[in-house]
Amino acid sequence: MSTPELADHIQIVLMDPSPRSHGRDYGVLSQRKWRVGSQEAKLALIRAGIGWGRLPLWLIEQDLVEERLVQLSAAALGENGTTKSWVYLARRLDKPLLPAARCLRSALLTGAGLGDTAGLR
Repeated sequence: MSTPELADHIQIVLMDPSPRSHGRDYGVLSQRKWRVGSQEAKLALIRAGIGWGRLPLWLIEQDLVEERLVQLSAAALGENGTTKSWVYLARRLDKPLLPAARCLRSALLTGAGLGDTAGLR
């Protein structure tokens, strides 16, 4: 699907309530857009066929397997219709991670498919 084809359809967009992004859109390709306040509302509208939008794979994986949703492949959406995100955990190397930070580190590594790689600092 081409970017102009996507732009012809309603894009479901998650609102950012913070003042930092007021009046700015990120990743919005369509002039026809519906703004929603939660991922759950966005998913419900997309499942209902109202429009299209980007959603995290973990949220829609079962929908894709059961063919309730299809992944759109368009250059504007990234390679194979996916967008990569980079996540960083910054910390002081002279202090040990406390339990909550160790849990966050483990979750980030697991989510990245690296497992809880002990060798990473």
